[in-house]
Amino acid sequence: MAKILIPVDGSPNSDKAIKYALAQVHSKDDVLLLLNVQPSYNTPNIKRFATQEQIRALQEDASKEVLDHSLALLKDTPATVRTLMRIGDPGKEICKEAQESAVDCIIMGYRGLGPVKRAILGSVATNVLHETTCPVTIVP
Repeated sequence: MAKILIPVDGSPNSDKAIKYALAQVHSKDDVLLLLNVQPSYNTPNIKRFATQEQIRALQEDASKEVLDHSLALLKDTPATVRTLMRIGDPGKEICKEAQESAVDCIIMGYRGLGPVKRAILGSVATNVLHETTCPVTIVP
């Protein structure tokens, strides 16, 4: 039995990670955890124009759209599939979920910002590689 965490954002690279993870499923006892991380939008400017309830509804709708797309790719898998949404910094939230769910590994796509943008903005994949204690597979 393997428990695999797959961070998803609806991008083609995320879809590649899902397809790669499917190839790793060997029994119906395997568990695939699809995780979508939404931004917190916890800024004074956003709070001036939207209530906490409106922000939460926006986050849930956006997450549901991504997770539904990802679930469609997994419709034929024999594994158990669970969906999760977290709010905050993607790198940190992926690592927290991996630890809390005691996953065996993380399989994720790599966006490929390029050397300049990556140096300025950082990379979620790089952050996860440095912060988590479980094996990580980056699917290009």
